[in-house]
Amino acid sequence: SKVWDYFNVSEGSVKCQLCKNLVSQGSTSSAQKNTSNLWSHLRSKHREVEVYEQAHCHKIGKSSKVVQPTLFQSFDNSRKWSNTDGRSRNLDKLIIEMIATDIQPFSVTNDIGFKRLLATAEPRYNLKDEKYYRTEMLPKVHLKVVDKIKNMLKEENAGESLSFTTDCWSGSTESLMSLTAHFIDNQWKRKQLVLSVKSMSESHTGDYIGKVFLDILSQWEIDRSRVLLVLRDSGANVVKGMRVADVSDFSCCAHTMQLIIKEGIESQRVVIDIVAKLKRCATHFNHSTLAKKRLHAIQNQVGLPVHSIIQAIPTRWNSTLHMLRRMLEQKHALSIYASEYGHFSLPNTYEWELVAKLVALLIPFETITLEISHSEASASCILPSIAVLKALLQSDNEATFGIGTIKGTMCESLLRRYCNVENVKPVVIACLLDPRFKDKPFSSEIVLGRAKDWLINEVKEQDQGEEPVAAKKQKQSSDSENDLLSNLYKNVLGQGSTDNNECESTDVQTEINKYLSEPLIDRSTGHPLDWWKNNETRFVILAKLARKYLNPPPSSVPSERDFSTIGNIYEDKRSRLTGEHAEQLCFLYYNL
Repeated sequence: SKVWDYFNVSEGSVKCQLCKNLVSQGSTSSAQKNTSNLWSHLRSKHREVEVYEQAHCHKIGKSSKVVQPTLFQSFDNSRKWSNTDGRSRNLDKLIIEMIATDIQPFSVTNDIGFKRLLATAEPRYNLKDEKYYRTEMLPKVHLKVVDKIKNMLKEENAGESLSFTTDCWSGSTESLMSLTAHFIDNQWKRKQLVLSVKSMSESHTGDYIGKVFLDILSQWEIDRSRVLLVLRDSGANVVKGMRVADVSDFSCCAHTMQLIIKEGIESQRVVIDIVAKLKRCATHFNHSTLAKKRLHAIQNQVGLPVHSIIQAIPTRWNSTLHMLRRMLEQKHALSIYASEYGHFSLPNTYEWELVAKLVALLIPFETITLEISHSEASASCILPSIAVLKALLQSDNEATFGIGTIKGTMCESLLRRYCNVENVKPVVIACLLDPRFKDKPFSSEIVLGRAKDWLINEVKEQDQGEEPVAAKKQKQSSDSENDLLSNLYKNVLGQGSTDNNECESTDVQTEINKYLSEPLIDRSTGHPLDWWKNNETRFVILAKLARKYLNPPPSSVPSERDFSTIGNIYEDKRSRLTGEHAEQLCFLYYNL
């Protein structure tokens, strides 16, 4: 037996050559002695032996076709778990979960280091080939998580209405559409679940996008009537797609902000030229290691922070802001560098002043963009954000002298793009039912009146399929009203459903007036969902509506974040991954 490579027999006892300890052979009788204890000793005290044997076997295998079993393999083959063993199945599941959550390629199961790790951690486990994990385990684990998510989406858990964010992505071999569901659960916790990262096999027309959207809803057994609002980008095809799907939709506020700022910057020629000049400067430092080192030396010399120059990205307006701020910070160091080494030109004194004013103008836009992109943000912040930006752009002060064209263009763009926002029911009601804002951002009493009417009608609609609160009270006071004759008398005497509806409207009005009369909670530190959880019993009718209307986010950023992972999934090691497997991996990545 190969076990004797690690043990000696000395004076009738067996001694381990590695630790010099004596190990029993199980019996004093020669006929009954065995090596089981010796194997157990190596397993518990010297796991490194297995690693050595695996490595040794691997080296031999490269130069020989003969398969040489390792020390432990020769003892363990008969003790391996069967593939149907519960412990083996659990490790199968954990391996596919690791591949999904860590964005590992399936080929990781072929890596020597991974094999050594598993052989050391659990030698009884039979590691399968990558095809097994890709074609057998991935669909199984995916199906189990799908069942779990479906249960979470049921009305008794997620409420009667759901909101969605959607986005599209195209790679070199695949086009995908993501759909993320948003709701507030029974504990007043905001939830978002990636339902699908769907492979798109046709051109991204509006008709096709609408069809894919409805197909995903059908796959998840979600009735279209449960869709409260869909946040999407402003692309004409996506807008048409939502019309085709016949669902209420709204433009992503982060995308709209991008368009407003782009219009503003492009409206003033001098600013376009300054930004282009600074982009060339940033490109110089981002393409030359030597230039970076020289700049860092100058920064140390003049006592400036040793920061790298930021490169603006066309699809992210705030990257332009970050570039301009960094340029202002490093203005002195850049001046010294340009005078010593050349390579680029810098703005003159007047142009630097314009850069500073532009930065000051854009900082509030970035603050609001970050707020509306936060995972806890609600559509309730849309109207307050618009009101604040409108006030900023319409203010007249010397701080923005010289960039008036930009400011005016941005203001016009803001008003044009949001001219009908106060007609969007989910946005208006969400604002009203957020205890941080209520009716304060509304432009007029007309908007408040419309919002109140919407709430009253909403309660009436909900009660069409349920017994109204007032009716329940009357029912408790008189069981005889269940009789057909009693109901007929009620109708003849004018005591029918109309009174109940009027009473219901009065109840809603009373709650609304009481709610609006109370002070706002702090915008920065207050938590709307916590407030409603604590006041649910005080505002029984409004609390139900708050849970419904506070669930939509103000932007489609949650769906865009889905695609920040896609690039990693489609890297070189995964270039042959099918759209179906990529969809399953993305789904597991976000939902495990």
